[in-house]
Amino acid sequence: MADCANCGAMLRGDYCHACGQKRFVESDRRFGHLLRQFLSSATDLDSRFWCTLRALLFQPGLLSREYIEGRRARWIAPISLFFAINVVYFIAPLHGDLAQQFNQQVPGRMRLLAADPDTHFSAEERAATGQLHSRYTAAWIDERVRTCNADRLAHTQGAQGYDYREYRLAYDAKSDDVSKALIVLHVPFTALALMILLAPRRRYFAEHFVVALHFYTFALLALQFVSHAYLLMQWVLPTPWVPPERGLDWLMRALFAGYGVLSVRCAYRIGWPWAVVAGIGMLGAALATNLYVYRTATFIITFALTGSCA
Repeated sequence: MADCANCGAMLRGDYCHACGQKRFVESDRRFGHLLRQFLSSATDLDSRFWCTLRALLFQPGLLSREYIEGRRARWIAPISLFFAINVVYFIAPLHGDLAQQFNQQVPGRMRLLAADPDTHFSAEERAATGQLHSRYTAAWIDERVRTCNADRLAHTQGAQGYDYREYRLAYDAKSDDVSKALIVLHVPFTALALMILLAPRRRYFAEHFVVALHFYTFALLALQFVSHAYLLMQWVLPTPWVPPERGLDWLMRALFAGYGVLSVRCAYRIGWPWAVVAGIGMLGAALATNLYVYRTATFIITFALTGSCA
């Protein structure tokens, strides 16, 4: 009988029953063993990643169900998967309702004040009231521009001022990163909605959180795929053949609705009627979070980060 080289326990097989380390043999000292170990680890990582990604994209709810029922070894952990995809999303172009730049956060009259000279807005854009928070926060921007303009005029003896356009450029330089970093805010509120809608299932909040994590991980991937596919169509197809952006928005809504219902049905093993109610309720919670929490938090943080008038 030999002892484990790692913990000293008596070995009864090829692996230590106490710490799990493989029995150490003389061939383990050679470079070939090190190389095999590296290739094995890389292959195993790739296998788990691609299996997890395939299940996320084509088997809605499977990853959540596997996690809830304790079968977790073959899949990448939900939080790790979410942040890995979020990193890809962070460095990629941002499109859709998750992009909260200046013109999407302010009323129409402020868009006009901050616009470049050759920019044209439709009547609808001119009349826009902004976000739900704009009735309070638009005054913050007015006050900041007035203060910065007075400071700039004082420092330049009246030679140069500060206007809304300059503030828009400063705001947009920060807003994309803030918008991407705050996407995770959607997850706990969506999980809370699932917990309320599926209260009879008596699941832990963490399990609903996992279902929401997997949904938003899919959403981030889908947004990137569809937005890049749309850019490719604009590049290679004649203009009349390119579908309108409004149609693209409806496509994404239908995709998210279908995925949400299927994922909830599979994850919780519930029937179609309950799955439809819970899935649509989950999307409703996601929309409410986006309108009331995400957009407001994005504006406040970006506004705080653009306090300098330099």
